[in-house]
Amino acid sequence: MTEDVYLETSGSIATIVLNRPHKRNALTLGMWRRLPELLDEFEADADRKVLILRGAGDKAFSAGADISEFETLRATPEANEKYNEVADRAQETLAGLSKPTIALIRGACVGGGCGLAVSCDLRVCGPSARFAITPAKLGIVYPVSLTKRLVDLVGPAQAKAMLFTGAALTARQAYERGLVNDVYEDDAVEAEAVALAETIATRAPYSIRATKQVISLITAGLTKESDETLAIRTRAVDTEDYREGVRAFLEKRPAVFTGR
Repeated sequence: MTEDVYLETSGSIATIVLNRPHKRNALTLGMWRRLPELLDEFEADADRKVLILRGAGDKAFSAGADISEFETLRATPEANEKYNEVADRAQETLAGLSKPTIALIRGACVGGGCGLAVSCDLRVCGPSARFAITPAKLGIVYPVSLTKRLVDLVGPAQAKAMLFTGAALTARQAYERGLVNDVYEDDAVEAEAVALAETIATRAPYSIRATKQVISLITAGLTKESDETLAIRTRAVDTEDYREGVRAFLEKRPAVFTGR
């Protein structure tokens, strides 16, 4: 593969690879533009149930946006706004997918790279991982949506500490603060991420989509059952997957869900 970012598939799992290992997988404007196209391709593929997002090699998930482009592509407020629109769209598209996503992290996970990881549903990493979000080192401000996702994960005080200082967190610190779900040995983290994806892929797709929807409503401020959430729950028992799940339980066998 020669593309700076590409999509590959294996069974029910899709993987998007940030592919600039010589630049620690730093994100160019072209990569930001390409990401929503690949994400839409994954979303539309009924055979792919889970997405893994990773960096090429083992030195970095992504070192963030390619700063060498900033003096040209972000040289004026107008140019900066256009750049932000492209980068924000990539992260919003990732966060808005109906299917589950996992960030597989080794090495540097910084700036916009950390933004992509935070925009995934789950994050697993190796002990080599280092996390930092660095707008204060560049004199920029991150969008509300991304900042909120960070606050939802680690809380306002820890989010302030990360954003005010730009200081790096170790894998263990990231785990303790709730930024990552699990820490594995570097030589095992890929297999663990794939195993997690494969497990999720065996579960009922409607349940997962609906759960993502409900959690999004909760993080947006919902505190009790609503007409929307009741409708989501009612719809679940009118699916073939619900009937298959019940039958499988009674027959003491694994369920085979079809997404219908």
